[in-house]
Amino acid sequence: MNRPRVLTAAKEIAGYLHDVVAAGDSDRNALGFFPASVYADYGRKEQLLVLVAESDGVDRYAGHLLFDLNYPKAHVRQIHVCKHMRGARLGAVLLDALKKQLTGLGFISIHARVAEDLIEANRFWHAAGFYAQRVVHGSGRRQRMIVVRAHELDSPQLFAGSGITAADPLGLDIDTQGPPPLYLLDLNVLFDLGPRRERHPLALDVFRAERLQMCSLAISAEVELELRRTALDAKTDPMLAFAGTLARFPVPGDDVLERLLPDLAELVFPERARSGNLRINDLSDLKHLATAINAGLRGLITNDVTILSSAPALSRKFGLDVLSPAIFQAPLADHEWPVMHAAPGDRLVTVELARPEDTSDVQSLLTTLGVPVAERVRQWAATDDRSAACVRLVARARDVVLGYVAWPASVDRSSIRAHIAVREDVPGAPVAAHALLRRLLDSVPMGSVAHIHLSCPKQQAVLREVAVSYGCSVSPGSPWELRKVLVKRHLFAGSWPVARQALLAASEVRLPATPPKFRSIDQQIPVVRPDGEQVHLSIFQLESLLSPTLLCLDGREGVMVPIQRRFEELLIAQSPQESFLPQSKAQLSPQRLYVSGPKTLKSFERGDLMFIYESMKDGGSGSIVAVGRVLRAFHRGTREGNDADLAGSIFTEDQLSEVGRSTTKTITVFDNVLRLPKPVPMRELKTLGCGAPQQLLTAQRLSSEQVQAILERGFQ
Repeated sequence: MNRPRVLTAAKEIAGYLHDVVAAGDSDRNALGFFPASVYADYGRKEQLLVLVAESDGVDRYAGHLLFDLNYPKAHVRQIHVCKHMRGARLGAVLLDALKKQLTGLGFISIHARVAEDLIEANRFWHAAGFYAQRVVHGSGRRQRMIVVRAHELDSPQLFAGSGITAADPLGLDIDTQGPPPLYLLDLNVLFDLGPRRERHPLALDVFRAERLQMCSLAISAEVELELRRTALDAKTDPMLAFAGTLARFPVPGDDVLERLLPDLAELVFPERARSGNLRINDLSDLKHLATAINAGLRGLITNDVTILSSAPALSRKFGLDVLSPAIFQAPLADHEWPVMHAAPGDRLVTVELARPEDTSDVQSLLTTLGVPVAERVRQWAATDDRSAACVRLVARARDVVLGYVAWPASVDRSSIRAHIAVREDVPGAPVAAHALLRRLLDSVPMGSVAHIHLSCPKQQAVLREVAVSYGCSVSPGSPWELRKVLVKRHLFAGSWPVARQALLAASEVRLPATPPKFRSIDQQIPVVRPDGEQVHLSIFQLESLLSPTLLCLDGREGVMVPIQRRFEELLIAQSPQESFLPQSKAQLSPQRLYVSGPKTLKSFERGDLMFIYESMKDGGSGSIVAVGRVLRAFHRGTREGNDADLAGSIFTEDQLSEVGRSTTKTITVFDNVLRLPKPVPMRELKTLGCGAPQQLLTAQRLSSEQVQAILERGFQ
């Protein structure tokens, strides 16, 4: 017998479906029962591996593996090897083929459910590296105990295996980031702590930001001199006593002041400096700046309009950040609209800003998950119900808090440090996890690059799996620490230099200096990681890790698909907080489904750029409004699949008839979808040879030249 081969393509598998069905029916005790139509459906979706071995010059059926995909997890439903061929590790051959395929697609784990009483089967899965994750009650008449087994894939990750240590200043491990930036406080900010001052809330949020470890605060010795100078005789100044609790930096010596003050005066008070009319308060302000520069501090926090207006010049010349207290306030207005999502059991999961009355529920959730009191206060902002220094969102269903996420305002807008927790013992846990993470990622403005540090309590398996589906990487040695580099823009020739620099500034990840020419979606791209090591990642892997970005390289082809406005708003709407209605299930899925007629299957190829054309029907714009990435496409017959097949679709099984009369549909799975800043109208598509009325009725292939032209117009 020659070495067996594993078949994966639908056309190759079709001739062996009869053998697969017969094998599946041969041992229902171990394999369960599936109708013949189910095997055919899995074959069309290419979620069926068939093992063949040559005998007498003919390839004959030797075994099969049936699996479900629910990114980032896969589930093995059946694995079978012919009895006369067992003992040759052919089951391992099937599993190795599945592992290789899923690793290339960025999946992180494979799960299998094995009845506890099947001793030999459990030995097989254990030997294959599937550990027992938990034991659950099975369904059906027999009520068997089921061992849920899991295998973690060695999927390439942007930061994995780097060998970063605490001594590496470029490491992205959260524990090696060093202390928060240190700022001097101007006297006017201290005075604003007085309860009757107009800017009192702003001053409070500066100190709340320090408690949340976003910054450290100090004063100059010049502040103490000013307080003593302005204090009333024989009166104890409480502000002077409070200032004594802060770190204090001495004013530089005369030699340093003689060198710094003239340049500072020219930048901040140019007219008075030239006329020699600097005031006492002016000199005091200049000494604050000189103290920060001489001590090597990050900057100064002040309300002084004159100093703030000089901030760009001070940054260029001295590398000093001059900030208003307002920068320590989080953009709460962006989250003022509650967002509702459908959840199992006819529930609605609502995500909204945490209210004061939610404090006890949030505390209870974190206590149950083992978060220490000090961390709840300092890192999770669990008690900050009156603070504007932090975005605090809860996910609730029927007035029960299911999850919580908090992230403080960031001085560096490209860095977000968030903490998230979800109750995983309730049916709505995955919905809550998706909804909270979606709101966090949506908070990054379009066109931006952000490095997100995400912390969760230990043993939040569901939450971590959901986070990985959005491109998060698990921190080495700390699975409860996740990181996500989010590039919310598309990289093509015109935007490559700017986007490359923004990525480097946010994450220390370096792309090639010039964009390569596209050969295939699995083409390897050299990337320099934060630790200085160069690795090669495929375009597919890189797009997944930096999602929702797309590498729109010269030579990459695409497909344009039409969609009615009423469907498009449900499938790719990017501003769900503007609606009071429950959001479609598709908007919570990183991978979404486009449904079309059976003849369109040939139009889709893995890795295609997929352009969404909103038709003019019912007031549609008649233009390309968004672009995404094709993951896979397959045929699905009505009533031949299950509800999970439509998880990323806006349709239910009963609604598929709205997309043509045929009982067979083409299901296209796509991700990394973002709207074009400038929709490309029909008249411009006509000039590119892809906008004729008959062309816009169905999916059509786009050449690389047409793709680049559409991108140039859409990103003008």
